[in-house]
Amino acid sequence: MKIKQLLGMLALDANANEIGKIIDADFDSETGAITQVVISLKKNFLSSNQMEVDFTDVKSIGDYVLLNIEVDKEMIFEEAEKAKQAEKEAKKAEREAEREAKRAEREAKQAEKEIEEEKEVVEAEVVEDEDATDVKID
Repeated sequence: MKIKQLLGMLALDANANEIGKIIDADFDSETGAITQVVISLKKNFLSSNQMEVDFTDVKSIGDYVLLNIEVDKEMIFEEAEKAKQAEKEAKKAEREAEREAKRAEREAKQAEKEIEEEKEVVEAEVVEDEDATDVKID
């Protein structure tokens, strides 16, 4: 079978429930054997998720790709939503960490500037002390 024939085939779970269409396949680079198939799970017209299935879970390929496993699409959609939410939260935390790093960098530069100014004041005081020599006149 050619990969072109596999792509677009309907996938059925072990209970013969339609779960989606094959949209991609992964191969072993050494042997060329299929290791996984990617199934697009359609929830409705506007949303879909993907599911990767090990090729060992493919029972047969004919007019359909029949899997050895039962697939609960609703559970997969819930997991996908949780993953999307976790990704959003991770991105939000990353942006907050970047803002905090920039704030810390600004504070460090300000502290460095204040140290430099203090150093200049101290150097100026030292120079003034060197100019003021005690001369004792009898």
